[in-house]
Order: sequence, then C-alpha cells, then structure tokens
Amino acid sequence: MATAVIMPKVDMVMETGTFIEWMKQEGDQVEKGAPLFVIMTDKASIEIESPASGILAGVTAKPDDVIPVTEVIAHILEPGEELPASAAPAAAPPAVELEEAVSAPELGRPGQDDQTEAAISGPDDGRVRATPVARRLASELGIDLTRVQGRGPRGRIHKADLLAVAEEGARAPAAVKAGAPFGVPTAVPAAVVVPLPSARQKKVVPLAGARKIIAGRMAYSAFTSPHINLTLSVDMSEAARLRSRLLASIEQRTGLRLSFTAILVRAVASTLPRHPYLNASLVGDQIVLWEDVNVGVATSTGDYLIVPVIREAQTKDLEQVVADLGDLVARARARRLTPSEMAGSTFTISNLGMFGIESFTAIINPPESAILAVGKIVDTPVGVEGQIDLRPTMHLTLSADHRIVDGAAGARFLADLKTILENPYLLI
Repeated sequence: MATAVIMPKVDMVMETGTFIEWMKQEGDQVEKGAPLFVIMTDKASIEIESPASGILAGVTAKPDDVIPVTEVIAHILEPGEELPASAAPAAAPPAVELEEAVSAPELGRPGQDDQTEAAISGPDDGRVRATPVARRLASELGIDLTRVQGRGPRGRIHKADLLAVAEEGARAPAAVKAGAPFGVPTAVPAAVVVPLPSARQKKVVPLAGARKIIAGRMAYSAFTSPHINLTLSVDMSEAARLRSRLLASIEQRTGLRLSFTAILVRAVASTLPRHPYLNASLVGDQIVLWEDVNVGVATSTGDYLIVPVIREAQTKDLEQVVADLGDLVARARARRLTPSEMAGSTFTISNLGMFGIESFTAIINPPESAILAVGKIVDTPVGVEGQIDLRPTMHLTLSADHRIVDGAAGARFLADLKTILENPYLLI
C-alpha cells in the first residue's frame, strides 16, 4: 500500500516549512528511517527520514517551495504499485479565481471590501482565509489581508506570505492610510528597480534555503522594529583574571574551555531580570515581559548563522552555562540541533570578536526586544589615577526596539552589565 510523504510538523507553532532538497530522486529505492529530504524551519535545516521502504514516486515538492504542514509531497510505493488516484495534481481553477479576486480593479473602491473578502475566503465564513499568526502579523505590519495572495490550501494566508510582503516593503517606501498610526504601512508598493553594476559576473548564487529565510526575518525585523543603538566600552581586566583562575578547574569538570562568551551569557542572564523591558516581546498592542531569561547565542555554521538557546539562563551558574553552551555550539555546527533548541529565545548575544571585529551593530532577532553585539577585546590606553595604562577593552553595542525600550532604559542596562563584567566575582 502506498505511503504518503508529508511536510512534517516539527514543532508546535510550525504552520509551513520551506522545502530545500530531495536526498533521493523519483524512482529511487528508499529505506525506512533513512534521510529522504531536507526542510528549513526558521533558521534550522532538518533532515527528514523516510516513513517507509519502497520506491519514491509522485514527487511534487521543489526547492524553496513553502509548503503547509501535513501536505502530501510524494508517495512511497511497493514494487509494481501505481500511484493512488488522490495523488493526481490539484485542479488549477481555484488558484486562478483567487488571483483574479486579489487583482480585480475594484479592490480599492469604497464598499468593495466585503465582496473581496467573500471572493477570497469562500461562502462558508465570509472572511479572508488566514492563520491566527498571519492575522496578528498583518495587524502589526498594517497590511491589508485582502491584498495578500495566500499560498496555502484554498488560498489561505500564512506567516510566510506576510513575511514576503514585508521583505518587499523593506526595499520600497510604504504608503500610509489616513488616520493610521505614524510609520505603520498599510499597503506595500512594488520594489524600486535599480540598475545593476556594469561589471563582469563571476557567479550567480540563488537566494535560497537558509539564506532566503534569514533574509526574510532580518528584513521583517528592520522593517517593523525601529532600532536604537547604544555602545560603551568595558574594561575586561578582571574578567580575564577570573577566566585564567577558573580555566583549568572548569575544563577538568566539563571537558570544555571557559570562553568570554560564556562569561557574557552568565553576566547578561544575571543583569536582565532587573531590566524587564530588555527581556520582552511586543505582541499586538501588548508588551510581554518574560520571567525566564532564554539567551540565544548567534553561532556561525560556515554558511550562515543559527541561534541555539540556553534556557532559563538566570538559574544557571558559570559551569552550567559553559556545559550548555559547549554542547549547543558543537551540535549547531554539526547541524544536529532540534527546532526546539533554536526557538524561544528572549535575548540574543552576537559575538564577532573572534573574527577581529572591534565594534558593530546587529539586527534584533524577532520577536525579541534587544540584541547585544560584542566586539574583540583590544589592549587600549586608558587614564588610571593620572597615569596611562593599557587595559583589555571590549565594545558592547545594544540594539533595542525603540517601541519598547527608551534610550535611558537601554543605557541603564549597559551600565549594570559593565559593572558586573568589571567585577565578575559577583558571578560565582
């Protein structure tokens, strides 16, 4: 009997997945439990195992397709078995009707909104078909759902459709409806076309897979969150001494070296509870202040960044942070993290000091309210009691969502963090 291959639901909030590639070709023999295809959810690439043994047939998914969960993308057949009748391609007319409804000239005319919604959603509920997440996101972005073409079943609008609209809007000025809050777009015009450089091309690389998803998330963050950036310098002399004193004992107990990133995670986790708006998310018209401090640590895999999460970091001592961070980073670089280990962060640290970067600003990882960019520790001449002394100095740049965090609140957080890093024995 034919076995359906579906887009899996790998976490509780997942509604769609981006298909990356097949690891087998149509007509190939596959074995149950062997890697069959790769999907991307958020920033995680995941290998999906075959649900049965047999012949791969009826493949419909293509690279970069955004597919709703549980949708059938192929079948696995027994030798000599034919594809079931239900595997035939879906009829095209509904998609044509949807496109016509969305692009009709009467769309923008007064009194036509109800008719448009009915045309898109069908006669059963009289509403635009959209997931709850998509509706909330559309409200936050000020995007009219009747002007969005959904790619889900029966034209249902998903979060990915809204992110695509937001990405287009980040490249072009947005129109603002009369009476709408300042800065909230209500319609997104087509992107401005600019001429390419008159230079020889070396290679054309598709914006696809993980890079495409990251691009969409970053465009969404930059488009929706007004960033405020604050920078200060920290004397890391005492932190360096603490690291030297604890290096051998922590390595003996954990098998891992104590890094400055681990010290930063511990310092941030101990500081954030006193600054709740830096550990928060804007959900609709409500600010959610999180009890737990779940620290995401941006980690390079070579091709792109992923963000594994140290959960409830405020409850963990330095040794526990070292152990958790070492395990997560190792598995992140081996691409063995589960989606849940890369979800649910409330604050992110991005450290580029190991690449020689002394200072930079980072884009907030939505739906968080802030991100900390960490630079290289550099010996810097400073005045100490009337004398010039060389001190190991590190630049920290806080990027915060100005809708939630004012400059003074961000400055107080950085000042407290500086105090802890310059007096790190408070951490042990």
